[in-house]
Amino acid sequence: MLKKRLGSCHLPCQLRVALAIIALLFQPAGYAYDESLPRYALVIGNSNYDFSPLKNPVNDARDVAKNLRKLRYKTTLATDLNPQQFRDTVARFYRSIAEDNAVSVFYYAGHGIQLQNTNYLIPVDAPIQSPKELIDSAYSINDLIAELEQSLSNQNIIILDACRNNPFRKTATVTAQLREIQAGLALVEPPPSTLIAYATEPGNVAEDGRGRNGTYTRALLKHFTRSETAEELFKKVRKDVLQATNNRQTPWEHSSLLETFYFAPPKNKKIPNVVGF
Repeated sequence: MLKKRLGSCHLPCQLRVALAIIALLFQPAGYAYDESLPRYALVIGNSNYDFSPLKNPVNDARDVAKNLRKLRYKTTLATDLNPQQFRDTVARFYRSIAEDNAVSVFYYAGHGIQLQNTNYLIPVDAPIQSPKELIDSAYSINDLIAELEQSLSNQNIIILDACRNNPFRKTATVTAQLREIQAGLALVEPPPSTLIAYATEPGNVAEDGRGRNGTYTRALLKHFTRSETAEELFKKVRKDVLQATNNRQTPWEHSSLLETFYFAPPKNKKIPNVVGF
């Protein structure tokens, strides 16, 4: 049928057919996201703290991991990690990325704190009673970024649902310096090709949520599986969280992404019709 049409067309018609075929064979990279990209995800949720336990992070982590697996991410789920387990899990994850065109997602829910403008993610079973023990036992975001930069991952998303109240504020056994640490996390400069998403703006706190999930992660789960760019997805998350908290909590992102990132790659439905004109 195509051959007959080509034989009976005038030159402009033949040219249109040839151009349509070329467009089909050589679609630009932005025309449809490459669904074959290797995808990796590490999801950590810490709830079972001796001091200031949290009810949602383990649920948050399990639900995020479930969604990422549906999106064909090779997903590692870890919960209630102690200091050594935390370090080993992160290092093992980034070293497992075997392709230089891979994308990676790191998600953390649990306590996080800033000390001297450095952010620390707090493991469970951590012997923390002073700033020095915090530095020795907690996991620094700087260490996370160092692992990321040594990996082969080409595009990276870091999601921190960790901007809760200072967990040491009401703990009698810690030093006054820990109890007086400023709430929330400090802003971190992301390395190239990385987006860091915070549950709330720098220096503020995020709400733990009243149901199964934290306020921020509940909004994230609502939009995860939609075929939207990361920037558009996080805008919608921000809108939902602002509405849910009566403007008390404003999610925040800091991006140095160099390419378009989709959690859920869109399907390419724009196939040119090379026969009918």
